[in-house]
Amino acid sequence: MNKYKVEKTEYLQKILDVEAYSKQEAIEQVKKKYNLQEEVLESNDLVKTDIEIFNPNKFISKLDILKEKIDKFNKDRDWDQFHSPVNLSKSISIEAAELLECFQWSNDKYELEDVKEELADVMNYCLQLCNVLNLDPIDIINNKIDKNEKKYPIDKSKGVSTKYSKL
Repeated sequence: MNKYKVEKTEYLQKILDVEAYSKQEAIEQVKKKYNLQEEVLESNDLVKTDIEIFNPNKFISKLDILKEKIDKFNKDRDWDQFHSPVNLSKSISIEAAELLECFQWSNDKYELEDVKEELADVMNYCLQLCNVLNLDPIDIINNKIDKNEKKYPIDKSKGVSTKYSKL
């Protein structure tokens, strides 16, 4: 019997030590344990292995947990009624200005705790807007990066901050 390290992947990864006669048998063992919910992902499970099982419909990521926490916070206070797309967009802009205020009088001196607070507010409202519009933040960011890769080819944009239309 051989020993395999089997990786279960979505946004987080989990490595399991499995004894099996083949890679396929190792995969089947992990799938069975996973389907019985005997294995749970944790935030520090971020490594690579020989075998990878990908099932985006089963795993929950730290981002998913955070979105649920934000949703619960708002529902508990009955604040969803105020979270229209336009109100959330305004809030993103306001909080982004407060983030910029952390750097108002200096390029290199700032209070890290203040930056963290304001950055958290910006991201919180961004995630809420994604929720209201039923958008997956991972998907929309990946799609935007894909577009930017085409607009900013490495050979023309490396080391320069020129807008894509002027490259």
